[in-house]
Amino acid sequence: MEGQRVAKKGGGGGKLPWIITGAVAGVLAAAYIGTCVWASGRDTILPNVSVAGIDVSGLTVEQARDTVRTAADQAGQDVTLTLAYEDLEQSLNCAGLELDVGQGVEAAQQVGHGNFFTGGPQLVGHMLGMSSQVPLPLAEENFALDDFVSDMEQAVKDATVDHGYQVDGDRLLMTKGAPVTTINWDQTLGTVRETAQEAVEERLSGGEGPVEKTITLSASQSQQQDPDFEAIHREVYTEVKDASLDLESMEITDHTVGLDFDVQELKEAYYAARSGETFSIPLTVTQPKVTKEDLGGQLFKDLLGEGTTTVSGSANRKHNVQLSAEACNNVILLPGEEFSYNNTTGSRTAAKGYKNAPTYVAGQSVDDIGGGICQTSSTIYYAVLHTALEVVERHDHQFNTGYVTLGMDATVYFGSLDFRFRNNTDYPVKIVTNSYDSNGKRYLNVQIYGTNPEGIYAVPDSVTYDKVAPTTVYVPDESVPRGTLVLDRKQYAYTGWSAHTYRYIYDKDGNQIEKQDMGTSKYNMRPNSYHYNPADGDLSTWVDGKPGGTTTTDPGTTAPENPDTTTPADPGTGTSDETEPPGAEDQGQQTPPASDTGIAPIDPNMAAG
Repeated sequence: MEGQRVAKKGGGGGKLPWIITGAVAGVLAAAYIGTCVWASGRDTILPNVSVAGIDVSGLTVEQARDTVRTAADQAGQDVTLTLAYEDLEQSLNCAGLELDVGQGVEAAQQVGHGNFFTGGPQLVGHMLGMSSQVPLPLAEENFALDDFVSDMEQAVKDATVDHGYQVDGDRLLMTKGAPVTTINWDQTLGTVRETAQEAVEERLSGGEGPVEKTITLSASQSQQQDPDFEAIHREVYTEVKDASLDLESMEITDHTVGLDFDVQELKEAYYAARSGETFSIPLTVTQPKVTKEDLGGQLFKDLLGEGTTTVSGSANRKHNVQLSAEACNNVILLPGEEFSYNNTTGSRTAAKGYKNAPTYVAGQSVDDIGGGICQTSSTIYYAVLHTALEVVERHDHQFNTGYVTLGMDATVYFGSLDFRFRNNTDYPVKIVTNSYDSNGKRYLNVQIYGTNPEGIYAVPDSVTYDKVAPTTVYVPDESVPRGTLVLDRKQYAYTGWSAHTYRYIYDKDGNQIEKQDMGTSKYNMRPNSYHYNPADGDLSTWVDGKPGGTTTTDPGTTAPENPDTTTPADPGTGTSDETEPPGAEDQGQQTPPASDTGIAPIDPNMAAG
């Protein structure tokens, strides 16, 4: 109809709910993402999280480790495991149980941190009361449990002598057709580990009082079918073990006789026997090298080697020698163990009581902490040379020390040069040191004790050559009066030498078994140093090497030379009484002096001890 108005359809008002819904969703999404970011950024464990009942809420990983470890150690003291088989019982307190605290805490920390998009809800949930608990697993290696099961296995083995087979001396006796009892010890160890973990977690989860768990062992018996020959072998087989000395308790552990047999040989003998017949096969019996009786009666009974040196110099130097010797006194090395002088004494510092005394630095004599400690290492080496013990590391001094025979010293420098030897005997050895005064002199004595059933002894000897007499040098010094030469007494002269050392090994009857090459040593020459006033003119103008009207102060006697000494008559021991020249010093410092002292930086290969 012409002129009629048509109304517009409504529609603009329908968009508003969708806008509101989108806005709300955006806010919620932002809140969700924000919560996830908050959760992922936390470095602490979520609330209401525990490790085997130990609350670690809000703790850092390090704090949680300490908390769990302390609680687990305390809980282990209240847990006892018992293994039972027939009339046999054996118990173990779990105080020393090894638990994998790190793995348990890591699992606790991963709650809410493993996935970004689930971390936020987990955090909120735990804040609102949700809880999580992770287990506290045993460590892979648990020697206490291993020994616990091994001891029970041995007890069962000793008690079940009438279960179808038995060990009789060096024979394995077996009756065909008789029931053979065997226990699966691998399975038993697994059960013990599971039970131990359950018991500890039970105690940690709030249980009061001690937790006691008993595991009753069951054995399988062969009736109609063939016995389990491999299981019999596992039960009979015993690994040989020497008696040894526990350094902490100083008690001697028992030895074990080794047992073994050929499984195929047992099978063949079994099948060849008639029903009800008792037969036997040979056992391989391996006796230990060291029994408990041997070790108890022979421990440290023989003097293997000895060395004595004269300790001269300042009171500080004598103090340092005594202090370092005390650190080495009564050190025990089990068979195969190695002695390290640096590891035994540690760094020589004032905090440990060491004092300033002469040392060598780049060929010069200077005072520093620890001077003198190389006389101890040298005296120990001198004693070792009178034994058949294996020398692992040894270095010669820069100059002749004078207190031991040339070629028989051992310089050390912490962090670089060490003196080491190995106990290559079948018995423990012990180092005994003694610093003492006699007739106005100080001495250092080192004795090495062990067990020497073969009566072997050693005699060291060295050949000296390439002697270099000290030269003379002149040092300008304006403090010296004109026309005067002054000998530098601190930078004392040394005669240069080379030495080749050998060690001769003899049996108890005096027959030479071996000649060992212990290496060469080279000792530098150090000249006489005279100080003069430079105003006395050029040295080339002096007459007969002296300025006109010269007087000499403290004429230059050189350090006493160190010729070969006679090998001691008493085999296996040695003594050196040679007088140490005033300039023979030791390097014991830990760090070189600062470069601004005017002293050249230390070359470790030139540091003397």
